[in-house]
Amino acid sequence: MPAPDYALTDLIESDPRFESLKTRLAGYTKGSDEYIEELYSQLPLTSYPRYKTFLKKQAVAISNSDNESGFSPIYRSSLSSENLISCVDKNLRTAYDHFMFSARRWPQRDCLGSRPIDKATGTWEETYRFEPYSTVSKRCHNIGSGILSLVNTKRKRPLEANDFVVAILSHNNPEWILTDLACQAYSLTNTALYETLGPKTSEYILNLTEAPILIFAKSNMYHVLKMLPDMKFVNTLVCMDELTNTELNVLNESLLPIKCNSLNERITFFSLEQVEQVGRFNEIPAIPPTPDSLYTISFTSGTTGLPKGVEMSHRNIASGIAFAFSTFRVPPDERNQQLHDMCFLPLAHIFERMVIAYDLAIGFGIGFLHRPDPTVLVEDLKILKPYAIALVPRILTRFEAGIKNALDKSAVQRNVANTILDSKSARFTAKGGPDKSIMNFLVYHRVLIDKIRDSLGLSNNSFIITGSAPISKDTLLFLRSALDIGIRQGYGLTETFAGVCLSEPFEKDVGSCGAIGISAECRLKSVPEMGYHADKDLRGELQVRGPQVFERYFKNADETSKAIDQDGWFSTGDVAFIDGKGRINVIDRVKNFFKLAHGEYIAPEKIENIYLSSCPYITQIFVFGDPLKTFLVGIVGVDVDAAQPILATKHPEVKTWTKEVLVENLNRNTKLKKEFLNKINKCIDGLQGFEKLHNIKVGLDPLTLEDDVVTPTFKIKRAKASKFFKVTLDQLYDEGSLIKAEKL
Repeated sequence: MPAPDYALTDLIESDPRFESLKTRLAGYTKGSDEYIEELYSQLPLTSYPRYKTFLKKQAVAISNSDNESGFSPIYRSSLSSENLISCVDKNLRTAYDHFMFSARRWPQRDCLGSRPIDKATGTWEETYRFEPYSTVSKRCHNIGSGILSLVNTKRKRPLEANDFVVAILSHNNPEWILTDLACQAYSLTNTALYETLGPKTSEYILNLTEAPILIFAKSNMYHVLKMLPDMKFVNTLVCMDELTNTELNVLNESLLPIKCNSLNERITFFSLEQVEQVGRFNEIPAIPPTPDSLYTISFTSGTTGLPKGVEMSHRNIASGIAFAFSTFRVPPDERNQQLHDMCFLPLAHIFERMVIAYDLAIGFGIGFLHRPDPTVLVEDLKILKPYAIALVPRILTRFEAGIKNALDKSAVQRNVANTILDSKSARFTAKGGPDKSIMNFLVYHRVLIDKIRDSLGLSNNSFIITGSAPISKDTLLFLRSALDIGIRQGYGLTETFAGVCLSEPFEKDVGSCGAIGISAECRLKSVPEMGYHADKDLRGELQVRGPQVFERYFKNADETSKAIDQDGWFSTGDVAFIDGKGRINVIDRVKNFFKLAHGEYIAPEKIENIYLSSCPYITQIFVFGDPLKTFLVGIVGVDVDAAQPILATKHPEVKTWTKEVLVENLNRNTKLKKEFLNKINKCIDGLQGFEKLHNIKVGLDPLTLEDDVVTPTFKIKRAKASKFFKVTLDQLYDEGSLIKAEKL
């Protein structure tokens, strides 16, 4: 049983450190909408009593929690060391509560928006068109009513029966969020299918969850019809996109490969518009969720075997929202303004769902790409000009390379830019904090920074969140300097409803994932076979528990018992250390290690993470070691925009090569490849010589989902990658070490 809910407002009312905040709220009835709105305007919690005080000690060890051998003390956020927070307020204990609060307080604010297409010309308009919160609220309730009416009629159940799972298969779009909100309004559990994982995984998830309804994008029509004979429980298919009556008739009468499912229920095809119409004339009263209601079953894309379904309750998501409010700051001049976010990362992953949950809770407008193609991101950012955005490191490294290439077009421009960027970089590493100097605002912004931000559509951006993979400290510092934007690196998993910690935006010592947040606690567990001793050096496997952490895997008691111990600690599988400020730094992965011929242990994930977080010239890496050999080889994704300039210093012709030609020549020309490998290895600190790569095969994107060597979040499927690249890896060993005579 979870502990009783403890709200952010309970903490503020009881902790003397927040007395000034409590005083500001004293004129409002606690728990009222007015009280909550005023609270939002006074957050984040990190500002009390002083932000600088929080920065020095962001998490603290709990007294008398260090008496268990093999474990570190238990750490909690210094903001709330006595209690873990499970909600913002007792009246906001679910995601649905938060959305309805926004719909009441800001009914006319932008909610969901997209770029319309001019059907006459086939071109996309240069603006975003939004539906307000009031309209989205009505629509999601109609869609929820429609889902219940159609599915339960097929199941011969009462219309309000909500004991089933709604499956979603789509790229990001407003209809995705409408469907999710419809499920929330009627306490329906949903699950997201991965477009990239293929039909077998989708069939597995649909049959395991026994989902009777699948709501999908038109682009997936062929795959859905092909999968249908293997969907045992689906009785209702819903296309998110517009379909004419003729198209719907053809689908229902001619294209459905089977007429009934395994329960002998007739299968019928609808458009989402039809579902909404059904709900409009058959309004079923909302069935609001409780904190214990199952919000979603999010399937992890594991590196081995079938994906596991993580059960996430509304308590988990409400805890995540509370953590977000405790740490995100909206400046005074931006409060009560219409702010926007771009929904870019896949909604099938928990990272973007947490971001969207916060957006809807605070009344942001959420924009979507005009087509599901990452290459249009900057085009759409220039139109939307969002206040905030979540991006993965691969996108940020491309931003970095693009900025550097643009500044390299003339010597004068390059010299001016380097002078400004060097100055800002030195300032950030010397003292941290936002740069409020007159020189920054009157000179640096006008001459350089505003132009860079405008070129990327980030002119209104206040902060960028990144996670899911390591990122180079140099990249973080460069982008912070070039954009004058705080970049916050987080850590979390599907099992923790995404981020449970988040670095502060302008810390001078970049690279950590920040301290554990207010809605979870953590400790480290010794891994002696890997040389990590949590009770001695605060290094070990990271374990977490609390209201933001899941309780079980769906229909999988064995995996649940392996992951969560009898005291409720979830073992993440990630090795971390906790620094003097209480911040988490992920350094390795449990169990992924092997020996080379000279007897030295190799931890490949640690090595991969260090390369990715230290070297701006690569985007992907797979490290391999043959136990009969004495050195490592690897498959490397090269960032051509970043690599071309460093190679061109000795080989000017490189600048004229296309991306494909550069990759081809790197692999064919041993001398050029050796130079590139040396450049990579010179970026690396913290690895011994035998841990560095001695030979490589490069590609533009060599590790792909289609080849089944990585998960959708780009974790290496090590066994499959070793098999897939066997011929290449053998060739690298036959070629031998390119750097064996050089000092590493």
